[in-house]
Amino acid sequence: MPAMMGKAKAQQRLIDNLEDEFGKVQREHHLPAGDFPNVEHFREVLSGYTFDKFEKLKPKMIQAVDDMLGYDIPDLLKSFRNPYD
Repeated sequence: MPAMMGKAKAQQRLIDNLEDEFGKVQREHHLPAGDFPNVEHFREVLSGYTFDKFEKLKPKMIQAVDDMLGYDIPDLLKSFRNPYD
């Protein structure tokens, strides 16, 4: 039971410091602030979840998504006609 209490406290700390966590992620990954959700709304949403039930991040999967967004989708969009031309 003490381990569960520690996890709950850690989760609450993260939720309480969500703005700082967003800032860390923003700096680490060079993301614009506008890419992040409203902090208060996200706090409410996160309060309904148990963090230790989330799947762990897989760096390979993150890289695959980054490559898709950076290369695959732009290449795909080139094949569509621009309606503004």
